[in-house]
Amino acid sequence: MAVALATGGGFLVYRRLDLADVAMLYLLCITFAATRYGRGPALLASLLSVAALDFFFIPPFHTFAVSDVRHWGTFGVMLGVGYMVAGLAERIRAQTRLAQDRERRTSALYRLGAVLAEGGATRVIQDRVAEFLTRELGLPVRILLPDPKGRLEAAATDGFTLEAQGLAAAQWTLEQGLPSGHGTSARPEVPGLFLPLRGAETPVGVLALHHPFPAGPLGAEAMALCLALAAQTSLALERARLAEERTEARIRAEHEQLKNTLLSSVSHDLRTPLGTITGATSSLLDPGPHANPEDQRQLLLSVHQESCRLERLVNNLLELTKLESGQVRVNKEWVPLEEVVGSAVGRLEDRLGDRPLKLELGDAWAPLDPVLMEQVLLNLLDNALKFSPADSPIEVRAWVEPGGVRLQVTDGGPGFLPGEEERVFEKLVRGARAARSPGAGLGLAICRGILQAHGGTIQASTAPGGGGQVLLTLPAEGEPPRLEAWP
Repeated sequence: MAVALATGGGFLVYRRLDLADVAMLYLLCITFAATRYGRGPALLASLLSVAALDFFFIPPFHTFAVSDVRHWGTFGVMLGVGYMVAGLAERIRAQTRLAQDRERRTSALYRLGAVLAEGGATRVIQDRVAEFLTRELGLPVRILLPDPKGRLEAAATDGFTLEAQGLAAAQWTLEQGLPSGHGTSARPEVPGLFLPLRGAETPVGVLALHHPFPAGPLGAEAMALCLALAAQTSLALERARLAEERTEARIRAEHEQLKNTLLSSVSHDLRTPLGTITGATSSLLDPGPHANPEDQRQLLLSVHQESCRLERLVNNLLELTKLESGQVRVNKEWVPLEEVVGSAVGRLEDRLGDRPLKLELGDAWAPLDPVLMEQVLLNLLDNALKFSPADSPIEVRAWVEPGGVRLQVTDGGPGFLPGEEERVFEKLVRGARAARSPGAGLGLAICRGILQAHGGTIQASTAPGGGGQVLLTLPAEGEPPRLEAWP
C-alpha cells in the first residue's frame, strides 16, 4: 500500500518535476516501512519501489527493460539506502524496546518501593509484596519464608498450590541460593519458577512464580525484572527480620533488667522485716531472768507489724503477677464505699494509731470488686502513712458525679515533684521524695492496673495546700440498689 501511494504521488509530480523527485517519494516509502515494520518489510518495499519506478517512470514504459545504464545506479542507490535505513530503523526499534523495558523495570521497582515503604512485620510485608508481584507480573506469586529450622511450608493462594515437587525445588533454591524450576538448568521439569531472596549472609526466603507447562521460559527482560524485584524484596524482608530481632532482644533485655531490679528491690524489702522478726523471736525464745512483760509485748507487736508488712509485699507481688498475666477477674457489685474504706482502715488500725483520719464518704455507692478495691485503698493508705509526718491528717473523700464516682485520698506529706505524676504509676518507679522510705515501687502500679480493669482511671497530683493527692474515678452505669426500710 505504501508503494502504491508513492506510485500515485509519482504520477502527480512526474510531468512537473524530475525523475529524482519521484525516486525520493519511494525512499520516503522505504523509510516508513523500515521504521514502522522493521527490516524485512523495508527490504520488500525497496524491491517493490525499484520495480514500480522502472515499470511506470523509466522508458520504455510499462516494461522492466532498462535502456539507459545510468538508471541501474539509481536502482542500486535505492536498494542500498533501503538496506541502510532498515538497519538503522531496526537498531532504533531495539533501543526503543530496551528503553521501554528499562522504564517498566524502573517503574515497577518504584511502585514496589512505595509498597515496601509502608513497613510492617515480616508476615505483613510477605502478603503485601506477593499481592503486588502477582498484579505486576500477571502470574500467581508466593513468597515462601523459612521457619526457625530453615524449612519452607507449603501453602496455596489464587490457585497456586505448591505440591511436594515444587516445595522440594523451593527448598533447594533456599539452601543453594540459585534459581530453579521451569526455564532454568536446575529441576526444569518442575512447573514453576523459584528465585532466591538473598540476604546479606543467607537467603531470607524464596520467590515462587506459577509458570506451568506448556508455557515457555520467561524472556530475558522478564527474568531480569523478576530478579530486580526479588532483590528489592529481599532487602525489605531482611530489614523487617532484623527489626523484629532487635525488638525481641530489647524486650528480653528489658525483662531481664526488670527482673533484676525487682529481685533487688524485693530482697531489700524482705531483708529488713525478716531481720526484725528474727531478732524479736530470738529475744522471745531466750528472754533471760529479768524479762519484762511489756518488753515482750513490744517485741510481739514488732513481729506482728513486720509480718503484716511482709504480707502486703507478697500480696502486691501476687497482684502484679496476676495483672501482667491477665488473670485478674473483676467481680463487680454495687457496694457502699463506706464499707470498702472501713475494711481497709480496719486492717491498718494498728499502724494508724492516733493519726488524724478524716472520712467524707456520705452514702456513695459504686459498682466495683470489693476485694480488689480494698487492695487499692490499702496501698494508698500505706503510702500516706509512710510519706507523711506522724501527726499530719489523712483525708478520704468520695462523691458522685454524672456517669461515675470519685474517691480521693490526701495526705500531709511532701507531694509529688512536677513531671513525676505519671511516672510513679510505673513498675519499680518511686517518687524522688520517697527514695529513703521503704518500698519496692509496686503499690501505685498495682492500683493503676486494678483501676484499668474496672474501666476507671487514677491520677496523682500535689494538693493545693501541699501534700500528696490521689484521685480515683470509677464508671457507674445504672442505679445503685435501694434499701427498703423495715415496716
